[in-house]
Amino acid sequence: MGITEEKAKGRFYTPEHIVRNILDLSGYRGPEILRKHVIDNSCGDGAFLKEIVKRYCSEAVKAGYTNAEIASDLSQYVHGIEIDEEEKNKAVVHVTEIACGFGVDQVRWDVKQGNTLTETRFDGKMDFVLGNPPYVRVHNLAETYDIIKRFKFSQNGMTDVFIVFYEIGLNMLNERGILGYITPSSLFNSKAAYELRRHLVNKNLIRAVVDLKHYQPFEATTYTTIMILEKTTDRQNVSVNTVGYYEYDPLKLAEKFVCPLTCDDFYICGDFYFASKKALNRLNRILNCRIRYPGIDVKNGFATLLDSFFIGEWSFGEYVIPVVKASTGKSSKCLFPYDRSGKLIPYSKLKKNQLISDHYRDYETKLKVRSLANGDEWYGFGRTQGILDVYKKKYSICPIIKTPKDLKIMLCDKGTGVYGGLYILTDYGKETIEEILLTEDFMEYISLLGKYKSGGYFTFSSKDLKRYIWYKLSERKNFKDEQLRFFECSESIV
Repeated sequence: MGITEEKAKGRFYTPEHIVRNILDLSGYRGPEILRKHVIDNSCGDGAFLKEIVKRYCSEAVKAGYTNAEIASDLSQYVHGIEIDEEEKNKAVVHVTEIACGFGVDQVRWDVKQGNTLTETRFDGKMDFVLGNPPYVRVHNLAETYDIIKRFKFSQNGMTDVFIVFYEIGLNMLNERGILGYITPSSLFNSKAAYELRRHLVNKNLIRAVVDLKHYQPFEATTYTTIMILEKTTDRQNVSVNTVGYYEYDPLKLAEKFVCPLTCDDFYICGDFYFASKKALNRLNRILNCRIRYPGIDVKNGFATLLDSFFIGEWSFGEYVIPVVKASTGKSSKCLFPYDRSGKLIPYSKLKKNQLISDHYRDYETKLKVRSLANGDEWYGFGRTQGILDVYKKKYSICPIIKTPKDLKIMLCDKGTGVYGGLYILTDYGKETIEEILLTEDFMEYISLLGKYKSGGYFTFSSKDLKRYIWYKLSERKNFKDEQLRFFECSESIV
């Protein structure tokens, strides 16, 4: 299946209100912008350049510049790069129209078609780098993969090109330059953006952050943030600098100031988290809790990679167990071709049941084209997760929630499997689990992790959930006695 042009090229057009937000936060307004170099290094059809030219012309007119002087300044101080020639041509048409609206013509636009990944002529010269860099994974850019992997910020994980554009943008800035981008908020916590986060903190580069949270300004599922960076020696020489933290008001289409933060507030365990100082302090305690509780474990449910084959209302007479879909709390049945020790039952034995044999025959092609784990047989689950815990007591948990009630906590007795979500292994009763999780404190914790889903929902991992439960148990007065008891006698917990 082919990918869309937007996905392949990372092209998402920036709404006008977002452009204005970024320019305002970056300080690209007022008479101070005159005769300052500004570039959009992935300008597309000119969304940022149009507003830049409009503001420059307006301030130049106020300052009494002649039309010829304005044309000369636009030629010298406004720059753009775009890899797609057709898009570049559109950008030139658009900024020409803006300039002509002020009576300015004969501008020799420095808006060029080119590859920003290999462009160096602007390095160290820009007062402002403003824009919306492309969002595209390197595996969709095979022809430039080697170039991308040469950058410092692209050494971890499956790099997205926007991370490299931060490095390029910073390189373009002069010693007092300002960068303003809107990019995916995955830069807060992805492995790929680890080097970027560390660099921003070590150099004290962050001036302001606007977390758009669930608000999506683009026609895409990407969740975004506005990041304003300031490359000044004054900022870098100060050991503690505040960062302006803003949230976005989708009704007013504007940022709303929340509070000043320091790196110690939002840089936690190598990731970025943004909220009030009080909320971040609580989050910091949870994420840095070093207590490990053997009485609790959280795991991912079955991953069959073909639920339509394994899950249903089967009447095979054998090799079937009850299952719960964690995301909905609904019960069903599962063809379970494993013994009590989790070993795959020989196919020759399964085929002795004619109904099961016929079922496998009907789905054999689909089963064999799955992306199986190394060494897994084609007739088993796509992954082995959850298989060894079927004959243990557990609680199914939905990992996509808007309120704590969406957790759909269900007791799954021994012999019952879980799929479509997570499960908790514990000897505790349901009342204790609900006491910990069905709270606003837990909802705040999940929202602070910033793993957004459509419809205002959040998601979380097995690690996220286990860490929170461990922390809450550590607050209990009798925690040490309970911990010792589980160490000594709990045989049902892995």
